[in-house]
Amino acid sequence: MKKMIYYIFTAIFIGACSAPLLGLLFGYKNENVEKRALAPAPVFFVEKGFNAAFPQEAEDYLSDHFAFKPQLVTADAFLRGALFGESVNEKVIIGKDGWLYFAPTLPDYLAVETLSDNEICRVARTLEIQKEALARQGVGFIFVVAPNKASIYPEYMPAAYRPTGYDNNYDRLYGRLEGSGLERPDLRALLRGYALTSSSIPPIDPIYLKLDSHWNNKGALIAYRAVADALISMDPNLTLTDFPDIPFEKSTVRNGDLSIMLYPSTELFDVQYEYVLAGAYTSARPIRSMEDILIRTSCEGGSGDILMFRDSFANAWIPFFSNAFATATYSRAIPYDYGLLTEETDAVVFEIVERNLSNLLSAAPLLTSFEVASVPDVPPDDITLDCRLERTDDTLRLYGTAMPSDYDTDGYYEIYIRADGANGSGTFVTFPILEKEFLDNSDDPDTLARRANVAFSARLDLSLLDPGTYALSVIVRGPAGSVSAPIETIAVS
Repeated sequence: MKKMIYYIFTAIFIGACSAPLLGLLFGYKNENVEKRALAPAPVFFVEKGFNAAFPQEAEDYLSDHFAFKPQLVTADAFLRGALFGESVNEKVIIGKDGWLYFAPTLPDYLAVETLSDNEICRVARTLEIQKEALARQGVGFIFVVAPNKASIYPEYMPAAYRPTGYDNNYDRLYGRLEGSGLERPDLRALLRGYALTSSSIPPIDPIYLKLDSHWNNKGALIAYRAVADALISMDPNLTLTDFPDIPFEKSTVRNGDLSIMLYPSTELFDVQYEYVLAGAYTSARPIRSMEDILIRTSCEGGSGDILMFRDSFANAWIPFFSNAFATATYSRAIPYDYGLLTEETDAVVFEIVERNLSNLLSAAPLLTSFEVASVPDVPPDDITLDCRLERTDDTLRLYGTAMPSDYDTDGYYEIYIRADGANGSGTFVTFPILEKEFLDNSDDPDTLARRANVAFSARLDLSLLDPGTYALSVIVRGPAGSVSAPIETIAVS
């Protein structure tokens, strides 16, 4: 009898181990629930002969396609979660009462791995340049940070994660922008306040999805109203509805982005609010998904024109803003393209999720540099200059690094481009951004930080200069004053 039990156990064990491979050989295909392209089938031969990457490609293919993968991953996730409270997916945190959190938001929650003081200054400067450039064109600018889920519902985070109590990037950036005049609704305080006043366990009236990293439609509506109020305060000519007494139904939605990552083969349901909007906005072209890179809408009863740079948090905003504005343009493209501005644009809303604040230094916006007052009596200096120029039509792109001889690691630097010619001159602002062309994987963090702190990126509109020859130079303004160094001579026709 004992021998028979051994045989049965062995057969079950071998069958369980071989089932994924046998299923794959017999053509079983898993449903692709992941938001990515799965690895293609490997090939033995390529144009140059044997495919040296075949072993790795085969491993990637089997990892993505072995039969019953979603079911096995889900079973493992439920088992380890129930026994140890442990997540099998490094990107998902299992919180209390079944709440799931996006693991990359953990540094913000704990207030660790924060941006340096110089980086905070550079982010703020990048935003202030955009605000001033738009103000010169009579266009308003509003900066909006969509809070991480853990910032609004920290009570459901695992007790093992204890915040340090220090300021995180959100706190420090908003503090740095104090007094700048830059419009920036504090959605974190607003939504956290709402979560506290409607608190219960579990929350009866949640404003974030339990199984997803995003707010639900109710949270999106509360945030929309705050941004609409800020827009009206900035431009009283706008008449934007706040959708008072808007009817809604509570519904259930299947699977959030976090539950799909953790439990790919199981249908779990979340609470959603479905609002009935009276407006009837239309799109310039069919909207395949709210994730589309570019969406343009119009609404006959709307007021004004808006350009919004946004991420996935603004997906739930699109129906509200599109029914409030006569025309709206939503862009997810990076770099942020100000070529989308039109003569009718009244305001730009710049939305970004809290966890991605560091991305504001990843690439300079596609925005023409504006002229500033000349810096007088700038002495020459032995600046360590690494500058690249790219010219297309009437635009000259300059980017690089300019480190003065008396460089101070703790100092903050502003860099300008000066064009001097027989027929005139001009001094132009630059974004304090180290472009990706200058990123070197071999750089250690300290070296990278030193270079980034004296980085610049600018786009000059050469049509603003009279025809002639111009000597370009860089001006570096730092703690010890301003110094300059020549770049190159260009001809403008």
